[in-house]
Amino acid sequence: MKITGIDTAVLHVPCPRPMSLEFKDHRMMAAFIDTDEGVRGFGYTLAFGGGGAEAIQVYLETRLKPLLIGEDPRMVGKLWEKMFRADRGIRRVGLAGYGVAALDIALWDLVGKIAGQPLFRMWGAVTDRVEAYGSGGWANYAVDDIIAEGRFYAGHGCRYYKMKIHDPDPRKNVARVEAVKKALGDGVRLMVDVNQ
Repeated sequence: MKITGIDTAVLHVPCPRPMSLEFKDHRMMAAFIDTDEGVRGFGYTLAFGGGGAEAIQVYLETRLKPLLIGEDPRMVGKLWEKMFRADRGIRRVGLAGYGVAALDIALWDLVGKIAGQPLFRMWGAVTDRVEAYGSGGWANYAVDDIIAEGRFYAGHGCRYYKMKIHDPDPRKNVARVEAVKKALGDGVRLMVDVNQ
């Protein structure tokens, strides 16, 4: 089996309330890998707030795509290494990392389709169910907004809520977390994200 083509597209993802109070929209850089046996893999990477998606697409098209054409898509680890090592100066972060991620996800999608198995099983599953969590609570949200968002997710069955903590003053972060925890009660577990 060989990779015969890679198509990419930048997709616009609107972020209306209550999904996001922070960003008006995002951009998703989608990658589709085609093979000579008709199997197609799909992968993507998300550019929060839309920043850089078009640049990720150009990098993927000009630098990464040529590395994969003609290769066996089942050799995911080998192809990841090939992409990762192609550009020593920028390979670990930023645009390059986003581009590699989109193609890596598409390769794994292909592998699962070829095997006729979900990836969780191929990777050594220990369960067939995982808990979902709601994520948000951005830095510019008022405490009432975070509480409303947490309740929204809890109302949709999420027993976990992850909020951001960005204030340089740890006491302000603690106060926000405590207020949200008190409002959501013991039925919702709280997680925090310092976000890079």
